[in-house]
Formats: sequence, structure tokens, C-alpha cells
Amino acid sequence: MSRKRILVIAPHNDDETLGVGGTMAKHAAMGDDVFVATCTSIDEDNPVMEPNKSIIRAETYAAMDILGVDRKNVIFRDLPNVLLDNLPAYRINGEIYSILKEVSPDILYIPFLNDLHRDHRQIVYACQVAARAITPFGKKIREIYMYETLSETHWNIDHVEGGFLPNVYSDITGFLDKKLAAVEAYKSQLKLSPNARSVEALRALAVFRGSIVGMDAAEGFMLVRKFL
Repeated sequence: MSRKRILVIAPHNDDETLGVGGTMAKHAAMGDDVFVATCTSIDEDNPVMEPNKSIIRAETYAAMDILGVDRKNVIFRDLPNVLLDNLPAYRINGEIYSILKEVSPDILYIPFLNDLHRDHRQIVYACQVAARAITPFGKKIREIYMYETLSETHWNIDHVEGGFLPNVYSDITGFLDKKLAAVEAYKSQLKLSPNARSVEALRALAVFRGSIVGMDAAEGFMLVRKFL
């Protein structure tokens, strides 16, 4: 089997691990080249969010080390956290376009279209624009999947907008412990049970997703497109 280039787009540091951590570890174990792009950052003087980007990026590196993702494959961008609604679309689209062109992935993972967080929605829109198969790197993306992010995906008005209904399942039975350890590396983001960002909640979700399809643990995805 040929080595694939995998790209996970994360609006914020830790989204990638919450949604795709087990699958990322599996891709890495299979010898695929795994890339992670976190799109926003927090300036040192940001009065709204903390911690600052030097802390959260150190946590990202620690998490990627656990998942087996090479640090040179971690891409950071500086779009303003929680403020993407204030930016013109062309600026966000341009950042995502440059990431996709740089990595030229075979498989792309993006957040869920209807996540509660507006940053997520803006990033998904930009991914849809950039991944169109009208450019060489866009056509090279053979598979695109949306992932679920506990604390965002299930807080939308799902009976109005449409909820997260996975139709693709990744068996992460052998990688769940790595995923949870990587989540714990995000010390500034981790919460205690019963918070959705707790280790217990993530384990429960993996077990539940797995139980649907006869696996001990799984991550669920929604297929956006796949070229055969």
C-alpha cells in the first residue's frame, strides 16, 4: 500500500486531537505522512482568550509527539481566535488555500459544517472553497471527511441545522490510549468529568461509536467526497 499524505485542519489547537487523534495515530503507525494545521492563535495581549500561543503550541507539539506526528509536519497559522467572523472571507480562504497547496494531501479531515463555534464554520467554508477539484492539488485530494469535536459539534441546534451523523468509522481500538494521552497533553484545555472535554467523555464517545459497528473503540466521520 502506497504511503499517503494526510492533513487534519483544526480551527484551534486540540480540535485535531479531540476529533481525529486516534485515526492520526493509526495513519502514523501505517507509515502515512500526517500533517496538522492549526489555523488560529492567541496574541500575548488578547483580553478574551488564554493561554497565549506559546503555551498552547508547546502543548500541541507534546500531543503530536504522543500520536507519532513529526513536529516538522505541524503547521501554525495566526488567524485571530474567536474573531474569524470579523475577517473578510478572502483572508481566511487564502490561509486555507496556502495550507492545502503546501501539503497537497491525499486525505483531508475538516471540522463538522454545523459546529456551534463560528470559527469552525468559517474554516469549513474555506476548506470547501480551497479543496475544489479545479486545481491540481484540489483534484489530488481523494477523500474528505468531517470530524466531530466534543463541546462544539453537539451543541448546535441539530434538529434545525442538521446533526452529526457519521457514515464512516475508523477503528481506533489499538490507539485510544494514545489519543487520550495526547488530549491530556493539552493541560490548559482539559476539563474534569462530566465536561465534554474530559478524558472520560472522550473515552465514552469512542466506545459508543465503536459499539455501533462492532468495534471496541472508533472515531466517526461524515464523508464529504471520495474519488473512486
